[in-house]
Amino acid sequence: MMIIEACVGNFKAIKSACMEFSKGLNVVLGPPSSGKSSILEAITLIMQSRGEDALIIEGRLLMIHDIVDVLRNMDTSSKVTVSLKFSIDDQVSSFLKDTGVNVNSGSITYSYSFIHSLGNVEQEVWLNDNLLVAFGRVNDKNLIFKPEPLDLCITPYHVMHEDALETCSDPPDSVKVAKAVLFSLRQGLRDRFFFIGENRLAWWKRTFETTVDLLPDYSVGGDAQYTVHQLSRMLTVPSYREQVKEILSGMKSLNVEDITAGFIAPNRLMGFIKAKGSWGVLYNAGLGVRSILPLIVQLVLAPKGSTIIIDGVDIGLNEESLDNILGVVSNYAETKNLQVIASSRLRPRVSNARIIELTEA
Repeated sequence: MMIIEACVGNFKAIKSACMEFSKGLNVVLGPPSSGKSSILEAITLIMQSRGEDALIIEGRLLMIHDIVDVLRNMDTSSKVTVSLKFSIDDQVSSFLKDTGVNVNSGSITYSYSFIHSLGNVEQEVWLNDNLLVAFGRVNDKNLIFKPEPLDLCITPYHVMHEDALETCSDPPDSVKVAKAVLFSLRQGLRDRFFFIGENRLAWWKRTFETTVDLLPDYSVGGDAQYTVHQLSRMLTVPSYREQVKEILSGMKSLNVEDITAGFIAPNRLMGFIKAKGSWGVLYNAGLGVRSILPLIVQLVLAPKGSTIIIDGVDIGLNEESLDNILGVVSNYAETKNLQVIASSRLRPRVSNARIIELTEA
């Protein structure tokens, strides 16, 4: 399952923008302050919040702290909109069939809008470009607007969740289908979306306590805080042996000879790196290594068919090293059927990357 299109309005630097994505490697290209991070973070905010009864602004993927921080010009009266169009793959199709909707291919579009100052929310669910339902909270009323007016029995703040469509009376068939679509979309995206932000470098300067049982199975986290923990687990579990080889192979383009992680005190881990025949701690490694290692670990861990968003893939890299790394990323995307959406200030020369130019917000 992949994101076909994303449309964003009044989110951080973006007034209004839409962009289309393909499978494999996509690179959002633009100068500083052009809105690259804004679009990627808008997508991630909705994906992080899916299934919740409100927007989750301090989550594992993305930390916002205050919703006002993401409003364009910090205008609380503006209407923020994030619309995502997904392809239907076999997994989502299977969930749909289990709920009585027989659709083998096509697309699902989900839109979430809100006006912070009013507490208003509007949502839309589309199946194969046909609007199934439009609903929300407007002027203190919880309503389905289309296909026909109908009262909702709860405030529809739930994000990408069928509970937001709890009607006070028997709903029309299109609303029942929309509930099935929301359920299938939410389930189909589970453990198949990952985001790594530009702030992934800060955590290298300290060690972390670790509780292996609480680590996410497939993620290094939005700020890459679990990278060393995942390395430690992979190095000690025999079933990860091939993945460790993949990580080392992916880091060779940055002249990395070996990587390990170990305890320096009870329950405290640190990563170590070998280059030019010498070992050192990871926070003494070059900017490019500290930037790229979490990406390689995430690519190795991600299940097949996942979408991985990388904000600032070019951090610490020149054009040549960027092309080398994107070559590795592209290879993973092809062999594991991944969709990778990366932002960059530098123009890559990787021939099979889809380039999406963003010249102004």
